[in-house]
Amino acid sequence: MTANLCSSFFIFGMLSWHTGVTMASCAENSPLVNMSFQLDWRFNAQFAGIFMADASGNMTKAGVNLEIRPWEDGINAIDEVAEGRADFACAEQNLIIAAQAAGSPVKAVATMFQFSPYGLMAPPDGAVELTSLEALEGFSVGVHVDGIKVMELVKGVNGLADINVTEIPYADKWDRVVRGEMAAVQCYVIDEPIGVHTNYGVQPMVLRLSDHGLLSTAQTIVVSEETLESRGDLVTKVLGAIFQGWIVALADKPTAAAIIVNDYVPDDSVYKDIAYQTATLELLEPYVLVEGRPIGVIDPEVWANAAELMLEYGIVNSLPDDLSSTLAIEYYNGPLVFEDCNDQPTAAGFRVVVLSNAFVVAIFLLFQFLC
Repeated sequence: MTANLCSSFFIFGMLSWHTGVTMASCAENSPLVNMSFQLDWRFNAQFAGIFMADASGNMTKAGVNLEIRPWEDGINAIDEVAEGRADFACAEQNLIIAAQAAGSPVKAVATMFQFSPYGLMAPPDGAVELTSLEALEGFSVGVHVDGIKVMELVKGVNGLADINVTEIPYADKWDRVVRGEMAAVQCYVIDEPIGVHTNYGVQPMVLRLSDHGLLSTAQTIVVSEETLESRGDLVTKVLGAIFQGWIVALADKPTAAAIIVNDYVPDDSVYKDIAYQTATLELLEPYVLVEGRPIGVIDPEVWANAAELMLEYGIVNSLPDDLSSTLAIEYYNGPLVFEDCNDQPTAAGFRVVVLSNAFVVAIFLLFQFLC
């Protein structure tokens, strides 16, 4: 057996074993299906999986031409899906639950972030050493309007009443915490600390609220009930390509950042910076890849517990009657790598080849012996 063949099998076996990737073959040359994905923010590396699915050609091989739409003022991403203007969208769990409770015909199918990147940041030489919530007792914390009830939840589940929470605007918040007006301020962990380091030359101390009781998912993908009913197979393909895109992006962050910045981020955007976007990928990785959780999979129990806490602390005003009905996670079957269908005549239909870890290991050992 040739050395090249042995080497190729080694790489294939190790990737299949460690990532749980399913190898999928498309089945026929057919026109691409046009679909769209409405983001809940502007183009940047926090949506790396979607961009890399597109840039790698894996989405096209899945048979889908996916239009990726940035958020703009006045756009409600969930409504775009519910009202048929987009096929996919992403949003925070609380917004999805609130929309579903109000009757929106959407389902959550997978999540890019297992936890919300809400956090707090403080100067390294400030009033507190921000290593725990307890360190903030007796001090004031500045948050935006959307963070008031989040802090109530975090304080409540940790039994900490003696943290003063003050609503502040976004502007000048770091200057205010440096001046000592408050001990810490709200931040989006995967983004704002980078800006502080770039603009002020200091590395802020950061506290992830997901480590202190905030269970909410983020960048959670929703699809309409009608789309699931009529094009469920395409939903599975798109999701598979997206999460394979995440695996590719996180395996080589500088390359992914360069592709995103050069090919997707507009020239006038603050995100038009490869170093900045590489740093974002470093910070968001722990939210995408969580030990003990398959990439992209929503845990129904955690989802329900998070929703109940949101109701208890007023983050949402009501819940759907049946929380299990808010999910359609059966449409996500894990990351998918699609074969190139060009000039490849095969039987009609969609074929998936799943390689179990045990099978891969057995064949891998056999090839090692033969090589």
